[in-house]
Amino acid sequence: MLDIFKKPIKKEIAELSNQILNVIVKNGFETDSCGIKDGNEIIAEYLTQNELGLAYEHLEYMISEIELNLDSEQTKKMIFIAEKLGIKK
Repeated sequence: MLDIFKKPIKKEIAELSNQILNVIVKNGFETDSCGIKDGNEIIAEYLTQNELGLAYEHLEYMISEIELNLDSEQTKKMIFIAEKLGIKK
């Protein structure tokens, strides 16, 4: 596939965070953590400021904090984004 048809990394992070936050809400996860309650706004702010690494790290934090099991597609996207950002796992 040509690179011009791929989504920008910002959009990949935003879409994945929305998917994960929808899963959190759908499963009725309750928390007092502002980092999770306001996760969408926090990630959006990082993306607005071009802090893509921080947006990714916050998404990782939310996933680990609630011990969410990602499906295979979400896992692939997390790996893809980490590689694009040069984050070693």
